[in-house]
Amino acid sequence: MHSLITSYLLQSRECVLPGIGILQIKNIPAKTDSAKSLLLPPAEEIIFRKEAYAKSPGLVKYIADKKHIEQSEAEDILNNFCSEWKEKINAGGKLNFETVGSIQKNADGIISFVQRTPSGEREGSFNFLQPIAVNDPYRKAEEHVSINEEPVLSEANVVEEEVIVERSYWGLWAIILIAIGSIMVFYHFKDHKLSSSTVGNQNHFAIDSATATYHLGNK
Repeated sequence: MHSLITSYLLQSRECVLPGIGILQIKNIPAKTDSAKSLLLPPAEEIIFRKEAYAKSPGLVKYIADKKHIEQSEAEDILNNFCSEWKEKINAGGKLNFETVGSIQKNADGIISFVQRTPSGEREGSFNFLQPIAVNDPYRKAEEHVSINEEPVLSEANVVEEEVIVERSYWGLWAIILIAIGSIMVFYHFKDHKLSSSTVGNQNHFAIDSATATYHLGNK
């Protein structure tokens, strides 16, 4: 029964033990422990609430499925188990649930759940992740400047350098276009001698004389 209850709790994240109480799993976010210089990982905490009259249909069905028995029989087994352990807990016994913890009376005689706490983890939580040691989570990293370090370019210098590089491409294109034009002119005048007839537009148009728009009178 101990292993079945533990398995059901981890899967359902809530388990009702009739006559004893309710166990619930709660998520805890990661946080820093400045006193121990540790970064604590996310964890899960089991919360116990004493409840004498709660029923557990989910756990009864789970036990019935695992043991291959009727739910009525599983309910009787669970009720007898919880009734027996309630007396043992009141007498000072511990109801252990394998790796997660136990239900027991504290020093004040109050029934509570005590979780197993691996070394280094926060109290009252269980997790497979381990804490990370840090020098000081609140201290900013110191900046060390070396004489041999290369100068850091400001944003303005970087922008200016990019503009200069972009303009150099325009100059290169201008040189290429001038070179192409020079070659075309060279081959043109190679076959035609330089004269007024070879320069400019060589198309000729015939212009008709204007038609007379007036008549001379008879003298």
